Amino acid sequence: MGEGEKRYPSYKGRVMVKKLVLIWLALLPLAILLECTGVPRSCAQEPDVPSLQSRVLQLEKRVMELESLLAQAEEARKSISSDRTGWQNKKNWRSLSVGMRDGEVKKILGEPSKVIQGIKTLWYYPNLYCGYVTFDDKGQLIGWNEP
Repeated sequence: MGEGEKRYPSYKGRVMVKKLVLIWLALLPLAILLECTGVPRSCAQEPDVPSLQSRVLQLEKRVMELESLLAQAEEARKSISSDRTGWQNKKNWRSLSVGMRDGEVKKILGEPSKVIQGIKTLWYYPNLYCGYVTFDDKGQLIGWNEP
């Protein structure tokens, strides 16, 4: 570097300095406030513990109530989502997923017209040429054919 040239910090260096100054300016009023109150920090928190514990209990109770409402809403949504036309609605067939229990499938598609038991269980809606579902020996859905 020549004699007349000035050296400037890099762009990253200037940004870092600006960030540090901003952080310092943001924390300065808080530090001043803590020093000026004159109340020992540990003493200021002690009376709040019982009220905070009470508030936590209230909030936990409220969370349980909200979770219960959420579960009820989810059940209501599931019952509404399965159309009353059952197997005749393609949307219902497309809501099936492998591994569903037979009770869940029955809620979605309705009662089958015919059931054939064997190594696999077949439910027909209303016959083999329309739609059917296949369950394994544990009663879990393993496949289906839409009408």
